[in-house]
Amino acid sequence: MKKATDATFKEDKFEIHHGFRIRLIETTAGKRYQVDLGRKSGKHVRKTCKTKDAAIGWAQKKSIEAGNKGIAALRFSDEQKTDAVEALFLLKEYGVNLRAAAKFYIKHHQKVDSSNGFGPLVEQYIQKKERDMKRGDLRPRSFSEIKKWLKPCKEAFEHMAVDAVEPKDIDVFLDEQGIQGTSRANLKRYLGGFYNWAMREGKATANPVKRTRQTVMESHTPGIYTPKEVKAIFKQAEELHPDLVPYLALAFFAGVRPEEITRLGWKDVDLNLGEIHIRADQSKTRSARIVTMPENLKAWLLKYRKKDGKIFPYSATTLKRWRVKVYQKAEAPSIQDGARHTFATFCFALEGLDETLHRLGHTDSKMLQRHYKGLAKNRKAQAQSYFQIKPATAGKVVQIKKSKAA
Repeated sequence: MKKATDATFKEDKFEIHHGFRIRLIETTAGKRYQVDLGRKSGKHVRKTCKTKDAAIGWAQKKSIEAGNKGIAALRFSDEQKTDAVEALFLLKEYGVNLRAAAKFYIKHHQKVDSSNGFGPLVEQYIQKKERDMKRGDLRPRSFSEIKKWLKPCKEAFEHMAVDAVEPKDIDVFLDEQGIQGTSRANLKRYLGGFYNWAMREGKATANPVKRTRQTVMESHTPGIYTPKEVKAIFKQAEELHPDLVPYLALAFFAGVRPEEITRLGWKDVDLNLGEIHIRADQSKTRSARIVTMPENLKAWLLKYRKKDGKIFPYSATTLKRWRVKVYQKAEAPSIQDGARHTFATFCFALEGLDETLHRLGHTDSKMLQRHYKGLAKNRKAQAQSYFQIKPATAGKVVQIKKSKAA
C-alpha cells in the first residue's frame, strides 16, 4: 500500500512537503496549489498559491515556525510548565485553550486613557456634538438622542480600549439588555456614528458595528384612528385646550411631523393660497416642501389663527399633558404617530401614491407602499368622511391687498 508521502500530483492530485499536504486544484484560470495546515482554533487553515514552488516555500516557512514554537516550549522552566498544566485544568470546563484565555486577558486589561479608552472618547464625541448644536449644525433633539443611545454603550464598554470592542461584544451586550427591533437599530446607528468619528480622528482602526448581526425588523401595520375618534378628539380639544387645535389639525389633516409642527409659525401658513411652507431648517429631512391644505384643514386654521408667533408656543411637557387629557376624554387610544399614519392612509385612498408621498415629505415610496397601500384599500368612503371633519363655525380668509404704486 502506497504511503501518503509517496503521493504525486500526477497520480493522486496531492503531495506531502515539509509535513503538510499540498493539493493540486485545476480551474478555468489554470492550476493552483493549496497548502493544508490542518485545524487551528477549530478552523481549517489553508493557503492557495499560483505555483508549486510558492506552495512548497510557504509550507517550509510554516514548518519552521512550528518547529521554533516546539523548541520554545521545551525551554519552559518547571514553574512555567506547572502553570500551563494548572491553567489548562482550570480552562477545561469552559472549552477554552491557553491562547484564547491570554487574548481575552490582554483585551480586557489594556492600558486605557483619553487617547484610546471607549468611555473617554465617547465623552469627547458628545462634547463635539454639543459644540455642533450650539453652532446650529445639529438640532437639540438630535443631540439628546445621541446622548441617550450612547449612555448604555459607555457604561458597558467604559473600561475597554475603543479598538478592543468587537462585533460579538456589541451583539452580546444588546442581547443581554433585551434590545431588539427599532431600538436595536437606533442604538447601532448612533454607536456606528461614534465609531466613524473615532476613525476620522485616528482613534479607532475599524467600525465593529458594521460586522454585527443584522437587526431583525418586524413588519407591522400602523395603527390609525377612525373618523369618529378624530371627531371626538377635536371636540374635546376645542372644549379643554383650544390652543392645541391648530397643532392637531396640522398633524391629522396635513400629516406634518410633530417636531416640524413645533417649529412652524403662523407666517409659514398661507391661507390665501391654501399652503403650508415648511423650510429646510424646519423639516426633519432638511428638505423644504410645500404642503397643500385640504379644505377642512383650512377651516380649522382659519378659526384658530393668530397674527404671528409659533403655531404651538408651549413646551413639550405641556403638549404631552394636554394631548393625554384630550385623548382620554375623547375615549381615543394612544397610537404612536397615529395622526400622521391616519392622514397617510386616507390621503393615499383619495389622492394616490405620488401626492401622499409629496405631502408627507418622503423620498422612498417603498415604505409608503408597504405600510399604507393595504390600509387605504376599500377606505375611500371613510377617507371622504375624514376630510369633511370641520369646526362648527369657521373663520374667514382676509385677502391681503397690495398697495398701489404712487
